[in-house]
Amino acid sequence: MSKFPMKWVIGGAVVLVAALAITSLQFGDNTVYFYTPDEAQAKAAEIDSKTIKVGGMVKAGSVAWKPENLALDFVVWDMKGHEIKVAHKGTPPDMFKENSGVVVEGRIAKDGSSMVSQKLIVKHSEEYKKPEVGNSVDKTLIEHSMFKEK
Repeated sequence: MSKFPMKWVIGGAVVLVAALAITSLQFGDNTVYFYTPDEAQAKAAEIDSKTIKVGGMVKAGSVAWKPENLALDFVVWDMKGHEIKVAHKGTPPDMFKENSGVVVEGRIAKDGSSMVSQKLIVKHSEEYKKPEVGNSVDKTLIEHSMFKEK
């Protein structure tokens, strides 16, 4: 007779298989954070009914902002020639600009040429620059601050 009863070995195997099955079902198609424009265009016919994320660069000269109706149109591209026209309704994020990275969440057309955006995610700079000494602090503001001890 072995050290562990067979029921514990079988029970442990069943629990392990169930955990692996649940994990693989949970991840499914969500393992890809975002598609590149090239990948999105290649798979457009099969993912057109899903909300997806496409990441790339905002193409220079492509941004058209109409503040009166909050319409933003631009092109996201991968700098290799693959482009997707994006239509977004709403105010763009503060850091949204041409030649910067963007992840567009929304639905792509069946032909992969355009996309209707629900959300824009922009990349901010990862570099921290220490403020210059002359411009770092408004001394007048500090002198008149309500938090200054008197």
